[in-house]
Amino acid sequence: MIIDIRNDGPDFLGYVRQRVEQHMASSKPSARVSRIECGFEIGQGNDVWLDFDTRANPEPDGEWTRHIGEIPVLKRPKWPIWEAVPEGELVFFIDLQGQKVEVTTAENTDELICTIVGDALKHTLLTARDTGLFKSLPKADKCEIGVMDVMSGYYGWPAYQDRGKENMV
Repeated sequence: MIIDIRNDGPDFLGYVRQRVEQHMASSKPSARVSRIECGFEIGQGNDVWLDFDTRANPEPDGEWTRHIGEIPVLKRPKWPIWEAVPEGELVFFIDLQGQKVEVTTAENTDELICTIVGDALKHTLLTARDTGLFKSLPKADKCEIGVMDVMSGYYGWPAYQDRGKENMV
């Protein structure tokens, strides 16, 4: 099985666009977005979520996951569900740079996959920011973007000490 994460890019960007539109249609104009968090899970449900945090002092604390069931989800059915991968079948991911990475027998399988997926989602959020996709959102003076693996914690961007450098909207 080969998953080329680059093929997910258009869907990721379309999902971000859709979520911005949904947020604009449902939010109160006074609710300023202070953090845009993209979370993902791989191996069980293969889902991606995008949340718009309007707290006054947001932290990358996973608080948004308390209402994860209310957030429209982007399903990734072509990503492997580990229980469904036949014994002995190898799973490869192709990362953003085009490198083919065999993940099935790696010592750090989950961490490896989370890095590939997390980097692709990070790239998507930076692209969305740089192309003005977040311009229509009512934003707080400081509005951050971030990516996190919600199940295992193998991926989180930016590193806490690097907040405010590369991740500002």
